[in-house]
Amino acid sequence: MATPAAADQDALGAFVARKAGVLELLHGKAEKALVTAAQDQTFGQHFHAHSEEERAALRGRIDQIALAVQRQFAVEEMCLIGENGAEISRIVGNEIAYDLATNEADAIFFKPGFAQAPRTVYISPIYMSADALRWVTAYVTPIVVAGEKKAILHYEHGLDFYEKTLNSGVDQAGPRVLLTVTKDGWVIFDSRKEIPIEQVAESDDLASYFEAFSLGGVTLDEVMRAIGAEQGTGAGSVTTPDGKTWDVALKHVEDWILLAFEPAGPA
Repeated sequence: MATPAAADQDALGAFVARKAGVLELLHGKAEKALVTAAQDQTFGQHFHAHSEEERAALRGRIDQIALAVQRQFAVEEMCLIGENGAEISRIVGNEIAYDLATNEADAIFFKPGFAQAPRTVYISPIYMSADALRWVTAYVTPIVVAGEKKAILHYEHGLDFYEKTLNSGVDQAGPRVLLTVTKDGWVIFDSRKEIPIEQVAESDDLASYFEAFSLGGVTLDEVMRAIGAEQGTGAGSVTTPDGKTWDVALKHVEDWILLAFEPAGPA
């Protein structure tokens, strides 16, 4: 029979698993929408076009494909980028952009996006969007024409797209806290408070917006070791330097870690 402490930790682990399922569902819907859009024959026709006039007409159709996705999923920005790093098409919000960039090859998602297998999606670490001027994550899938990767189709979601859903139902003033943390330890969502994601003073430094994870002075790596979560999931107790003991559970989902903690009950 499980002890009360073990039962509490199991309940916390189940809570985190449910929240992880929500995040996986959000990712899955976004991936499906992007891959579905990428199969449109317009992309192949664009790369087989024989004249600039024909390509321009097809770019207009590509813009409409992107706008249709935006209407369904409220993406911040969506673009088609060629293998040389130049944008072929881009929308920002619900508007077509005409100031196309020529140097996207250095973007955080460019090389991993091209490395993806056809009909699969790369989900990027968070970054400051130069178009949306807020913190986002990107979904990227290759455009394959006659067996060759010719471009990547990419769109961005602002972090608030996830924050509201993940923190829904968690009492802001309650004893249970849910954090969403990047793999390198930055807290991007906190159920106790809203964390602004809009760009400030042109800064794209993570430390200017997010706090490094700490549970009473215990680091993320130390928490993971304490609860046996080195493989990506786990639940247990952690005692902080001030003598407080916390029940903690976490689960990795893509580049993020969902971590919940609450005061430990009696053993």
